[in-house]
Amino acid sequence: MKKQMIPCLYLQYEKAVTGFGQRNLLGDGDVEALGRFYRDGGADGLLIFDFSSEEQEHERAIKKIGSICRTAEIPVMTAGNIKCMDDIKKLIYAGCEKVVLNFSKKSNILLLEEASRRFGKEKMVISISSFHEFADNQKLIEQCSDGILALDSLQDEVAAVSQIPVLLHTDEGKEEELIALLKGKYVSGLSGAYISNLYTKIHKFKERCREENIPVNREFEKGDSSRRNGKIVSESFPESSFSVLQDVYKLILDRKENPQEGSYINYLFDKGTDKILKKIGEECTDIVIAAKNEDKEEIACEISDLLYHIMVLMAEKGIFWEDITQELTGK
Repeated sequence: MKKQMIPCLYLQYEKAVTGFGQRNLLGDGDVEALGRFYRDGGADGLLIFDFSSEEQEHERAIKKIGSICRTAEIPVMTAGNIKCMDDIKKLIYAGCEKVVLNFSKKSNILLLEEASRRFGKEKMVISISSFHEFADNQKLIEQCSDGILALDSLQDEVAAVSQIPVLLHTDEGKEEELIALLKGKYVSGLSGAYISNLYTKIHKFKERCREENIPVNREFEKGDSSRRNGKIVSESFPESSFSVLQDVYKLILDRKENPQEGSYINYLFDKGTDKILKKIGEECTDIVIAAKNEDKEEIACEISDLLYHIMVLMAEKGIFWEDITQELTGK
């Protein structure tokens, strides 16, 4: 397992602040510039904590997170103020590679299974601040998430009972102690004070890790067009609007032929046509509501949801894009 170095951005009123409960800006508070700064310094991703409280502020925060995803060009995971399935959907559609559910909140525990089915367990990370939050929900977490964000020194307790990867969010600032932590078998990486410090040279810390035989990722190379928002893009396959639809449809067909545990697509296929049609009807209603709200980004989000479920129906009924385009050209 290659260990990842993931700085934190604490987002409040669309600016980066210095930490939990802080009002002082980190640098000048420009989150997009900070994202690029961390990327160019060797970060493997970003962890964003959304400190918004009011609903309008929360919506602005999601849009700002989308902007960070586009400009940072490294994987982004987001935690904080996630209260419902719609929040998870908006963050994933904004470009987040993963969404972090805080298991100190019972409502988030109830969200996990459905979110994992819908978006895939690889999109879900669970934050814990005490061991009992893991122990009480161990089976659910292992089946429906991709790892743990530990907000306290819990890695040894978790490793004693599970092999799930643990990302450490720590206030530890001594390199020697951090190196020792990274040598933990199931520790997947570091976040927190040291990695987020603007004066930390992440690429040099990675060199130190290599000297200690700790496997780490290569530094992100600016201009590397094969990585965008944490996704691998084929250099030989040009990106276009229709090729995206084709790629998603190929993925849906593959899931139908090769089911994966926890896959939302397979959940829909298992439930059958009536469930797929029900979801299509719900998405149509959501488009109407979004259009009435005159929110362009929300409309685009809901249309993409509708197209996704229509493609599941196409796969269920053996209809291909060629069938659709032939009908369109004949009209």
